[in-house]
Amino acid sequence: FEAGTASIAACTTRLTWVRPSDQDADRMPVGELVAMELGDPPETGLPVGPGRIRGLVLHKLIEEILTGEVEETPPALARRAGFLTLQLAIGDGAGLPDKDEIAGTALRTLRLPGIGELRATLVPELTLFGSTAERNTETVLSGRADAIAFSEGTASVVVDWKSDVVPSTEDIQFHAGQLRDYLASASAPRGALVYMTRGAVHWVDRATARTDPGDE
Repeated sequence: FEAGTASIAACTTRLTWVRPSDQDADRMPVGELVAMELGDPPETGLPVGPGRIRGLVLHKLIEEILTGEVEETPPALARRAGFLTLQLAIGDGAGLPDKDEIAGTALRTLRLPGIGELRATLVPELTLFGSTAERNTETVLSGRADAIAFSEGTASVVVDWKSDVVPSTEDIQFHAGQLRDYLASASAPRGALVYMTRGAVHWVDRATARTDPGDE
């Protein structure tokens, strides 16, 4: 029995799942449902406090701009931001972020140097999977890229929108590590960390593992 157990262990690949952006403050937290009705998904969105609403709405607004679901004008985006904010609000909606500020930030983000040039090739919200194997252990990545720019059908730049107001150097390095995981999965040579509030773009090079600060 011991020999059989050892043989099985030697042939078994142990999986380690990595979901790079799950802990980000501007991502919707999810939890497993305790009891499910037939047809319900195995995970459900958890309640969101005011601190996360602005980031979630910014991500959704940019997605809808890129897909053409919302008119790209300040009034239209402010109306949409207000609607999305109320959907995410808890309680009476007191202390919610300003819809006009969110709309203005989304518009400025897509016009930033380096991002504006990619605009026509950006495809939002793409699911990525990847894996690396070492001996009997395999690390499997599951995630969703905020947007990917394509050139002749090949991923050229992976874009990660960030709503952090004042990211520290440590935050930027941590986010760059997350982005490099996405670059490997998408086989893209370059990535862009876009700090929407500051209007700053940090370019991440997959080959050299270098992070270059962009325009502030």
